[in-house]
Amino acid sequence: MADATTSRFRKRMQARRETSASGPVLTEEDDANLAAFEANIDATLDLLHDEIAAVEAGHLDRVTELYDRKADLLKRIELKIPVVEPFLAAAVDAAPALREKLRRLKGAVQENSVLLSRMSEATRDIVREIEKIRNRHSLDGLYGKSGKPVTGQDGQQLRIDKEL
Repeated sequence: MADATTSRFRKRMQARRETSASGPVLTEEDDANLAAFEANIDATLDLLHDEIAAVEAGHLDRVTELYDRKADLLKRIELKIPVVEPFLAAAVDAAPALREKLRRLKGAVQENSVLLSRMSEATRDIVREIEKIRNRHSLDGLYGKSGKPVTGQDGQQLRIDKEL
């Protein structure tokens, strides 16, 4: 579906270029698509900045709250890319504000990714340390004075005073 839409869109763009020497002429539908795409970029930027601030402040529950909204916005952006990309590819001077927002979005996504990766790595380290502590302090059997496990079959059996 995206290929058919993209090729149809490219044909429309080519026809517009042929009729206008100054660059592509946008229809109302094109303007609406660009505006919706830009609005989604703005909303995603705001959300990523909120998420970055939450991670830096240690409010990790906020990251979970923002997840569904972030996934929805990214899906909306992906759906609009086929109808917006040809305009961005058509001319370097087309949509300069949108290009700047896309650069800012890329930077915010990279920063967010680094923070979330670090958070995930820290969580794994904490879980590993907890497992080490549990294993170190577990009573997976009885141990003699030498620190070796006593199975009850070898040597002297230990008696446990149950009247404490």
